[in-house]
Amino acid sequence: MRKIVKISFIVVLVLLSNLLILPYGFSITKFEIKDDFKPFAESKFATINGVRIHYREWNSGKDTVKGNILLIHGFSGSTFSWRKNIDTLVKEGYHVVAADVPPFGYSTKQKRINHSTSSNALVIWKLADSLNTGKWIIAGHSMGAAIAGAMAAMYPDRTENLILVDGTFGGTEKSDKIGFTNWLISSGPIKRLAEVIGRHYFYNHKKFKKLLASAYAQEPDSISVEGYMKPFQQKRMASAILESSRSHEIQTLLLSDIKAPVLVIWGSKDTWIPIETRNNFMNKYPTATFKVIEGAGHCSMETHSDEFNKLIIDFISNKEHH
Repeated sequence: MRKIVKISFIVVLVLLSNLLILPYGFSITKFEIKDDFKPFAESKFATINGVRIHYREWNSGKDTVKGNILLIHGFSGSTFSWRKNIDTLVKEGYHVVAADVPPFGYSTKQKRINHSTSSNALVIWKLADSLNTGKWIIAGHSMGAAIAGAMAAMYPDRTENLILVDGTFGGTEKSDKIGFTNWLISSGPIKRLAEVIGRHYFYNHKKFKKLLASAYAQEPDSISVEGYMKPFQQKRMASAILESSRSHEIQTLLLSDIKAPVLVIWGSKDTWIPIETRNNFMNKYPTATFKVIEGAGHCSMETHSDEFNKLIIDFISNKEHH
């Protein structure tokens, strides 16, 4: 019996050793952005709390702007996600800023960053402060909606309007510890395996087209597919996403902390976050304005941009909200 146990232990040990070593036998993505790299004409970088943030800015420094608008994308998105909305907001006369939430887009992929909702909210607030110390209209999509809600709860006097797109905010509870599971999945061999899988299986046109078709509830065009895929071709992207599980909330924030007028926009065909989630939020925050875009999936700001842009402009221009 002891011999069987000993042999079994050796077999398991060999298998685990091979599993840990195997990912290092495959190539991974090598592309890494340089200090002078500008993915877009309006691209800028700022280091906030030691975190390098990529953002884009329009109508900065103009005396005639109607207000400040901050756009926060969802999980796996980037500033590219707002490409069909920015021109409308800029032409309406707003100072517009779109930021890449780490580790997505072209923001940092560095290790040991706190990626919790409240920590992200604080970092992006500090970015906003560096650009304008006035009030902000904050719009967030999906994961970005939670960050936008946290920002509005964190500094209610600085938030002019809050716009939540196919996502909601339910509050955060301060915590101090990172769980063992989160530590394990962000270990070196596991992150290397993620890089291998991403490089050889996921980072291709076919996979991203399928992913976007699900999010859009319709077939995406090649521009959309390539725009979402390009940031994922950077070095350490997959491992950085795993690292994002190493998070702990730095502040307790409640839904009741939000004082600004709230607009919630949802796609009727959103299968990623069902509309029931919106209904639950409505029950907790009945003063919010709710709008459904018929036929839209999870990314209504992209697939139904004309209707989406009109809802945004009508809401933020309505003097009854101020």
